[in-house]
Amino acid sequence: MIDTFTELVGRTLRLQPDAFQLLGAGELSAWWGVLIALLAGLSQAIGHGFILFVNRVSPLRFGLSLVVEAVLVVVGFLFWALSTWLVARLGFGVAISPTTVVLALGVAHAPELLAFLGALPYLGVPWLTLLSLWTAVAFVVAMVEVAGLGAWQAFIALLGGWLVMLLLQRRAGQPLMRLGRGLLNRTAGVQLVQDRRALSMLLDADPRARQRR
Repeated sequence: MIDTFTELVGRTLRLQPDAFQLLGAGELSAWWGVLIALLAGLSQAIGHGFILFVNRVSPLRFGLSLVVEAVLVVVGFLFWALSTWLVARLGFGVAISPTTVVLALGVAHAPELLAFLGALPYLGVPWLTLLSLWTAVAFVVAMVEVAGLGAWQAFIALLGGWLVMLLLQRRAGQPLMRLGRGLLNRTAGVQLVQDRRALSMLLDADPRARQRR
């Protein structure tokens, strides 16, 4: 299992088409995609760990909050995968199963395993932007191999699925988003402050931060 994981991630990071041929052959379960997306979400959560630190979250709740945030990322990922499948199915008439799209998009999230480096000062935002582009290209390559789509068709399906997901979030998804934020706050044990200016004020008021200056 570890060998399969490392080989799959390594080939995906190198954007090798043969990494995605396994997806179309039915040799891998959709759970592989969910696993990679979960680990990518955990990496993103670690990159956001500074927010938990500034909010003075206890060590135990810190770890639990990372797990909860990773799970919330997976929920968003599943909505994105299903909306992408819907666009590919209705827009291009592709006879492909939702689980195959979940697997393809999940494996394409392999670059996001490096998202924890987004916490780097000054380089964080450009790095995360690069990872997003890397993931998009990996998914396009995957869909070309798995579904037989052209590169532009695969990109339009990905972008269309993302837009559909945003529309659902702004309409029907608002209660779910509030539930997710409430769950994260409950896990952290505090009302998390995430606004950049408010975080700066909390950091200035933290005696531990002043001692390090």
